[in-house]
Amino acid sequence: MKKLLALLCSLVMVVALFAGCAPSQEGGNDTTAATTEPSGDSTTAATNPEDVTGTLTYWTYTDNAYQLTEEFAKVYPNVTIDVQVFGGDEYKTKILTALQDGTNVPDIFDLEEAYVYEFLDSSVIADLSYIDIESLTANYYDYQLASMKDSNGNFKCLTFMSNPVCFWYLRDACEQWLGTSDPAEISAMITSWEDMLALQEKVYKESNGEVSVFGTISEMPKVSAFSFDPLVQNGQLVISDDWMGLIDDMRAFYESGYDPEYGSWSGEWATAWNAGKLLFRAMPSWDYFTDWETNTGNVGLAVPFLSSFEGQTCLCVYDKSPNKDLAGLFLSYVASDEFQIANMEVNNQVPASRTAIEKMAEGYTNEDFGGQNLLATYGEILENVEAITPDKYTRAVQNLFQKYASNGIKEGQTNDEIVANFKAALADQYPEVVIN
Repeated sequence: MKKLLALLCSLVMVVALFAGCAPSQEGGNDTTAATTEPSGDSTTAATNPEDVTGTLTYWTYTDNAYQLTEEFAKVYPNVTIDVQVFGGDEYKTKILTALQDGTNVPDIFDLEEAYVYEFLDSSVIADLSYIDIESLTANYYDYQLASMKDSNGNFKCLTFMSNPVCFWYLRDACEQWLGTSDPAEISAMITSWEDMLALQEKVYKESNGEVSVFGTISEMPKVSAFSFDPLVQNGQLVISDDWMGLIDDMRAFYESGYDPEYGSWSGEWATAWNAGKLLFRAMPSWDYFTDWETNTGNVGLAVPFLSSFEGQTCLCVYDKSPNKDLAGLFLSYVASDEFQIANMEVNNQVPASRTAIEKMAEGYTNEDFGGQNLLATYGEILENVEAITPDKYTRAVQNLFQKYASNGIKEGQTNDEIVANFKAALADQYPEVVIN
């Protein structure tokens, strides 16, 4: 009940925020349409970084923000950034309230990929063309450029990381059951869900049911998420043949009798993988489930047959900030290869910049991953992520589809029944979406 009330509260505030952002039709005190133009002061004109001074307030939901500010301070030592970190459940409501009220709004703030598109059409979030964002991100991957835009194609946020979905595996387990631990050879073994199922049958039988290749049908949409057209396009539900084919693939895997049915991201799922009882799991580059004490040097990453990403931190600027130029300077630094390379070295966060990845990839190895050149692996995946401009429906409706497809298959429903239940849930959650 508490979660439901929080969700309803959040939805009301989103609607109120967007309504408050509409330009006034009657003149008068129209505070929401006003835009603070760059002041042209020494903030951006200074040639010596030590001459740049000022203070920024930065709201976020992640401790990683300290890495951003620490690296920035190495170049701009006389700028003070007041980082305020709030809990994940609290954060979205807090930033919504601040933007709605227009009081105590931070100069810069983070938004998470899961809900960022609920915000980007708001006029209180600055259009980043004022910092020549297109030039700053000229070396970004196409999908990232698409994901930083609002529904009108304006750049409204900046990301500095990539989070490609990979097939994680343990080298010793794959040597035992697949005869190789080489990431390229493993990737070549799995070019479809049919290949995965064939391997599943082989390993299951050879191990007398002790070892599984893939742990749950719930993870299958994660691999496909940004290789298929969005389920909601221009406000209308469109279930393509790709999505229907995915249901068939999930059903074949489940009904094979070789599905261990581990809960995605569950304790048993992580335990089985760390023990070599589960050969592959689909995870983005930010992984929380590896037992590094046991498996340091034993981990490998294979390229999936479809390319996707999951999770992203997006930086925004408050349009009425009196420190808009300084905020722009901060974002410009975060977009740089200099910062993104340092961030990869310290936090293992994959750069958003293609050139940053290419610079690091030459001769790169990672001993935690058995000496693998992870950046070459990541780069191969990222080049193939579709350049889809998401909206507030994209990720949420994917997750809804995943839920109803997975549960429906396990309950013995037909494809038509799964689709009907999915449509009913979608209509309940997003009544404005046109459903035929």
